[in-house]
Amino acid sequence: MPKRIRHLLNGFHDTTMLLTLVLWLCVVPFVVLFTLPFFGWQGGLAAAAITFLIALALCWGVCLFPKIPEEVGSNAHRSSLR
Repeated sequence: MPKRIRHLLNGFHDTTMLLTLVLWLCVVPFVVLFTLPFFGWQGGLAAAAITFLIALALCWGVCLFPKIPEEVGSNAHRSSLR
């Protein structure tokens, strides 16, 4: 794999993307079944595509933005049982 592509994929969370895809695949039948009677096949497929884009955007948001760092002097890591 070229260095440029490897650098772009550095920090890429493939398990989160895979989980998002599996979750979307589980949700698609329900989305299509609920939209099919009201909007037809085109509406159902459009709703499935929209849910895919929303899931993809949420996944990218989780993967790309770093977590909020904890405070340095926080006592959250200490055990309350002494």
